[in-house]
Amino acid sequence: MAGSRERGAGIVSSTFGLMFFLIFMLLAVQVLWSLYATTVVTGAAYDAGRLAARTGDASAGQARFESTIGSYDADVAITVPPGEGVVTVVITGENPSMLPDRFATALPFATIERTIEIRNEVFIDE
Repeated sequence: MAGSRERGAGIVSSTFGLMFFLIFMLLAVQVLWSLYATTVVTGAAYDAGRLAARTGDASAGQARFESTIGSYDADVAITVPPGEGVVTVVITGENPSMLPDRFATALPFATIERTIEIRNEVFIDE
């Protein structure tokens, strides 16, 4: 009766296998979601910086950034130096997480910190 001692052994190993599969799938979804959020925020920052460089108004760039990203929780600081120069856009934010806070804060992609510099160019007709 060796078979009766192994009864239920497949259920335990299948349960652990399914659990590890689901954990890795959740981690993969979290990584992809964070990459998407980082890309969207960075793109919105470039658009806001270009607008601020073109108009010379940092508040217009900041309004463009906030309207583009909607309810995403990110802080942006746009500085436009007087005259010709470089427009600096600094972004800090936290990526949304599907993981519990205990695990989400330990991941390297939990926050977004970007500094973007856009040259303010003036074209001269000759």
